[in-house]
Amino acid sequence: MRPIDALRPLCATAALALAATPAAAQDLGLVEGLFEEVSAVTVFYQWGRVAGSDDVRSDGLRGAGTEVLIELASTPTTDFELGLGASYLRGYQAVEPTLDLRTAVRALPTISLYVSHDLTRRFSVYGGGSFGLLELWHAQAYDAADRIWDLEARTFEFGLSGGVFVDLGPLPGIFAEAAWRSREFSSVQWDGPDEAIPTGWPRSLDMSGYSLSLGLQVRLPEDGEGADDAITPPAPAGTWMLVRADGSALPALLDSSQERQRDVVHGVLRLRPAEGAGEGGAWELELNLRDRAGPVRTGQPEVRMVPHREAGWYVIEDDLMLLSAEQGPAHRAERLAGRLYLQWNGHVLAFAPGNAPPDDE
Repeated sequence: MRPIDALRPLCATAALALAATPAAAQDLGLVEGLFEEVSAVTVFYQWGRVAGSDDVRSDGLRGAGTEVLIELASTPTTDFELGLGASYLRGYQAVEPTLDLRTAVRALPTISLYVSHDLTRRFSVYGGGSFGLLELWHAQAYDAADRIWDLEARTFEFGLSGGVFVDLGPLPGIFAEAAWRSREFSSVQWDGPDEAIPTGWPRSLDMSGYSLSLGLQVRLPEDGEGADDAITPPAPAGTWMLVRADGSALPALLDSSQERQRDVVHGVLRLRPAEGAGEGGAWELELNLRDRAGPVRTGQPEVRMVPHREAGWYVIEDDLMLLSAEQGPAHRAERLAGRLYLQWNGHVLAFAPGNAPPDDE
């Protein structure tokens, strides 16, 4: 069984364990349907505090959670990801002295959008915003006569978070995250021995506060990729077709001025491992550039196609491929999500395997 197949049932089981009602469990069908696109899974433990509430206090909240991450877009140093998660916190206490409150707060599902930036090859920082559904979980209260009251409340939560992530290579990565969550229950439904709730008991609850999380992140290989997604000899060897330049589909603008504009229309990168050399080989880059000279915005500029060719030798160091040229500056490339990203003369050229379908994004 592949690692991704083994982890998916575990993720689904963890999420289902947090679902207290059949309706909530059915809502997880959407999350499970997205597992095909999952790029990573996280599990975390969290500590929290209630801040500025007149209804609820806490000596220290404790909880845990899990989240699956779906990669939306990436560059060699920046990633955008969508997070789908579930979590809980418990340890809340009522400010009102006649109210003995026992409850946990469950967030399911929580949808987050993250942007992360690599500071080094192993260390990155990230930030994001989140929105989710929140409810009191197994909430009960006791009055001065020890009579039991049940209470229910649901609301939406939103918040901001930021943290640091350390990539440990083949081991799960570790992260630390600080977050603020707005959690205001505008109404609370009480069900107890009397029709009227005791004097002083709140009709709304503000459980907003901050939290600190520590966790592990397991990066999942893409189907059919596995270990091939890393740059290990001779994995990148072959023909790679240019599909995007600086994030734009072809033809893509490289540079422009009032008198000149240059676009890249087509490109091929060929990698040939050297015989008997397990860590390098020869490379050849061919680009078809469209050069427009003269008044570009007005009038009729002169348009001509300019072929561009570079060649040299490449070596592989860790996760990077370094390309030295026979003439001109050296370049470097990195393989991410099945593509090869080449840093070329101040631009980022994205290449897909030669047998891949055209990029219509």
